Amino acid sequence: MIIKGSTRGGARKLARHLLNKHDNEHVTVHEVSGFMDETLNGAFDEIHALSKGTRCQKYLFSVSLNPPEGESVKTEDFEDA
Repeated sequence: MIIKGSTRGGARKLARHLLNKHDNEHVTVHEVSGFMDETLNGAFDEIHALSKGTRCQKYLFSVSLNPPEGESVKTEDFEDA
């Protein structure tokens, strides 16, 4: 499995991309916790608001997990990675 991580800003843009089924083979929101809002968009809005108070520009850490083509990967495998 190929794992790629990066720091970034742009919470709303990232949330739209993550939920975009056109650009992603499949989309599943596994868990949103520790935020007032229970949706990905709402949680990312909270993160963006906090970044304004701290003047942080790259306040997100994004990880892409790309399993080998044709492999069926369980949620537990993504969690372990």
